Amino acid sequence: MIVDHDNERVLEVLPDREKSTILTYLKQAKQGLLAQVQEVTCDMWDAYVNAAKEAFGESITITIDRFHVMKNFQDCLNKARRELQKTLPKEQAKDLKGMRWLLLTNPENLPPEGQEQLKQCKEKFPRLKELAEQRETLRGIFEDRSTTNPTQGKKRLQGWLERVQSLGIKALEKFCNMLTNWMDKIANYFRSRGSNGRTEGLNHGLRALVWRAYGMANFENFRLRVLHCFGLQAN
Repeated sequence: MIVDHDNERVLEVLPDREKSTILTYLKQAKQGLLAQVQEVTCDMWDAYVNAAKEAFGESITITIDRFHVMKNFQDCLNKARRELQKTLPKEQAKDLKGMRWLLLTNPENLPPEGQEQLKQCKEKFPRLKELAEQRETLRGIFEDRSTTNPTQGKKRLQGWLERVQSLGIKALEKFCNMLTNWMDKIANYFRSRGSNGRTEGLNHGLRALVWRAYGMANFENFRLRVLHCFGLQAN
């Protein structure tokens, strides 16, 4: 799905996410709808990045969406929870059952009883406490409005990365490698704070269309329905 964040609309729905499919669309659209594009936000999928570079040139700013960075971290945190659960005696393992939402929900969004449960969980399991605190520190970097450009953002992210690596948390090794490999494009977030949050919201709308239709086997019919509800006509 190609989204115009400035005008809050879906521009196109493509049949797959192969580079050739994306590139064909971008090359055609850059003569019209995408003629003024300055920044592309996406997740960590090489086909998106490579297609954008080839279509718009090296001068285009490519930003890895912070939503996907945090989701990647949360996947690691949840994996660590499951791994810890497997090593515990049966009775202790029960204490971690159903704790996923507590660990992955922003603390300020938890009800008072949830905040108390989270506090108890951290007291019982210091390693999970450490991971949860690193999650909040990382989230704080992205939300700190005093960071106003990619250079500052990269410096702060690298500082966080070095601290985490010094802790030797095995569950975060994969995440740290990802952050290292995509650092420059992740740090581009601080340039204009471009996010795919709207895209994720529109994805819910697309799924709702499919649910209401009890499935939609014909892609072209689905595409036209999406464009009618969320596309150019929507404005």
